[in-house]
Amino acid sequence: MGAEEDAMGVNSAWHDWGGTGPVLHFAHANGFPPGTYRRLIGDLTKRHHVVSMSARPLWPDSRPQVLRDWSPLVEDLRAELNRRGLRGIVGVGHSLGAVISLLAAAADPGLFSAVVAVDPLVFTGAHSLFWGTVKAVGLSGRISLVRGARRRRELWSDRGEARTSYSSKKVFASWDPGVLDDYLDAGMVDLPQGGVRLRYPREWEARIFSAAPHNLWAQLRRVSVPTLFVQGEHSDTFLDAARTRVERDVPGSRTVVIADSSHFLPMERPSELAGVVDEFLEEEGL
Repeated sequence: MGAEEDAMGVNSAWHDWGGTGPVLHFAHANGFPPGTYRRLIGDLTKRHHVVSMSARPLWPDSRPQVLRDWSPLVEDLRAELNRRGLRGIVGVGHSLGAVISLLAAAADPGLFSAVVAVDPLVFTGAHSLFWGTVKAVGLSGRISLVRGARRRRELWSDRGEARTSYSSKKVFASWDPGVLDDYLDAGMVDLPQGGVRLRYPREWEARIFSAAPHNLWAQLRRVSVPTLFVQGEHSDTFLDAARTRVERDVPGSRTVVIADSSHFLPMERPSELAGVVDEFLEEEGL
């Protein structure tokens, strides 16, 4: 199923992917619309009814300038799930979506029955101190990740040209080819005058990176539901030090590492990741 047309706007932020069983909400990463994860979501629908809410960068007329931290994104998710009467559901998220799901669980203990955080952006130690200092002195906009997002190419003659462009980049080389096609379908908008444009505004992507939290540990310790943290073996985002601290500091949590994968493990190994999620939820009776 596609996005619904409802109170959230003509191009609704709500997606119902179908499936039978308990409701599972999937939250996407920064820069990647929910449809990017079609293969992972398809596997998850075998045991769950999967829904997704697109984050506000994908809402019509949303303004990145108003975002100072990630708390509005957390409140967006809480508000929409509560508006729909969805409580006690499973929350699964990747990267930004993983953090948003965790923070929503911490703020609203009855919202989720369990959370699976796939390679979340969680800093600790020197990385936390560095990022906190960078933000405090107003230099977050100068880091390479933010500058790269601002310069991201956003126009192509067609999806074929976009696919050729992406296929030549190292970061996409390990992706399942079908997932790249899903990203091109979900992540590009056809223009009336011809050509395609990025659906996810690069200004929003940069703003979210620059507003990333530097210390989440107080909130993470308040997550009171069973939680699984999934790390890509070669992740440059959810590092070993953070995983070790999760195991020590977050009550009721477990961690698992997926071999031969990166931060983009949902795009690289969607079926394997779905199996890990299903196994965890089955053990929790969900």
